[in-house]
Amino acid sequence: MIANRVVPLEGGRNFRDLGGYSTDDGRHVRWGCLFRSGTLAYLTGKDWDHLAARGVQALCDFRSTRERESEPVSLAGLPAASYWARDYKTSFAELRSMLRTSFATGEAARRAMLAGYRELPFEQVSAYRQVFTHLKAGHVPLIFNCSAGKDRAGTAAALILRALGVPRATVVEDFMLTNEVLDLQSVLLKRAGTSLAKHPPEVVTAITNADPDYIQTALDSIDARHGSIAGFLRDQLDVSERELQLIKDALLE
Repeated sequence: MIANRVVPLEGGRNFRDLGGYSTDDGRHVRWGCLFRSGTLAYLTGKDWDHLAARGVQALCDFRSTRERESEPVSLAGLPAASYWARDYKTSFAELRSMLRTSFATGEAARRAMLAGYRELPFEQVSAYRQVFTHLKAGHVPLIFNCSAGKDRAGTAAALILRALGVPRATVVEDFMLTNEVLDLQSVLLKRAGTSLAKHPPEVVTAITNADPDYIQTALDSIDARHGSIAGFLRDQLDVSERELQLIKDALLE
């Protein structure tokens, strides 16, 4: 299943198709409509041709201003697709920011990650609202990405899959796939200005790991504040019950 889910791109980073997942009502998410990813900065011309052939209509880039400046994306390969990003300084989910913090232990770093995930759906609400604006308008195939494709994009994927009725256990499994398809520590070692050596290994692991408790914490936080994913969509992302049903009808088979 992982081989089917990871899109074969030469310069892709954690670029995955969310299709095929079963929902509570017995349907399945359509393949080729929803893609989660890390940065698109290293896609080759062949990669962009591949995405153009798939008919990609929209891209939502969750990265901070600094991240986009350090790893710029050329959209010449998808001239007809819309591109959305927003200017903001930083996020706990910008791993370079986390790695600038001195954590005494792995458990301290893990507690910081859990605290960050508790707020992540609300910190990134404008980005997630834009994703669902595209889904309401039928702008698929849609790509959404952050830098590693783990935290901000992982939470967006969880929101979409839960909105479509994919069981929470499956959503957590999708989140954890990052651990199997991306060697994030190697990526960070190659990145200028990032020093992993000053941190104990358990601290680095806590920050780079796609820990199931992280996404569970984000989903629990949504339920605690809004009662359900549907409540969060309604209250924070401007998605009505009828619009959610239309999204399901378009993306499920």
